[in-house]
Order: sequence, then structure tokens, then C-alpha cells
Amino acid sequence: MTNIKGIGTDIIEIERLRLVIKRKGAPFLEKIFTEAERKYCIKFKDSTIHYAARFSAKEAIAKALGTGFGKDLSFLDIEITNDEKGKPLAKLSKEAEKKFNKPEILISISHTDALAITFAIYQ
Repeated sequence: MTNIKGIGTDIIEIERLRLVIKRKGAPFLEKIFTEAERKYCIKFKDSTIHYAARFSAKEAIAKALGTGFGKDLSFLDIEITNDEKGKPLAKLSKEAEKKFNKPEILISISHTDALAITFAIYQ
């Protein structure tokens, strides 16, 4: 018997997100990404690739939790970081941790110049 409660995957076209960021700017980034995520992404020459990877991760996690985004979960309830070796980690807000009974979320993120994809497991 498995202890997996949900799985989710998401893929995003990086150029599509680039256009949204260009059109909506900082208010969009602040609505979707935590301050720590924004600081991480802007360190790179092409920050949009890294924003897209984190956006994809948040979408995959919401799908794994079975809620999507709305009254039960916001984009800012999920923060994507990396451990010292670069492995992506998912951290939920205190409210989301309580709502979902302190779930363990495992993620794998990959990207090319054109696409970002994430696979998430909710245990």
C-alpha cells in the first residue's frame, strides 16, 4: 500500500510567461512569487526561465493537493526553494500546512529554453 495522496504535473511555455511578465510587471510577480523566490530568480541572466519553473511547480503542487488555486490555496501559500545541492524544495505557508495536515511534498523540476515542467507528489 502506498502513502501517496496525490500527484500533479504542469508544463508551461516560457515565452508565454515572459509576455505576461512584460505586460503586467511587478504586481503580477508579487501576486505569484514570494520575496525569496523573486530574489532567487533575478540572480539569473534570464530570470523568466526560473520564474516559469517555479510557476510550474506551484501549479503541479496545487494539482497534487487536489485543490487548484482559489479560496483554499493561493500562489503565495507555496514557496519553492533549493537545498544546498540545488534540489528543489516546496514549503507551504503555516495556514496551508494546517489545512493539509502538514503534507510532505516532493517535486522534480526541469526546463529547456522553451518549456518548464514539474512533477509533484503529495504524501
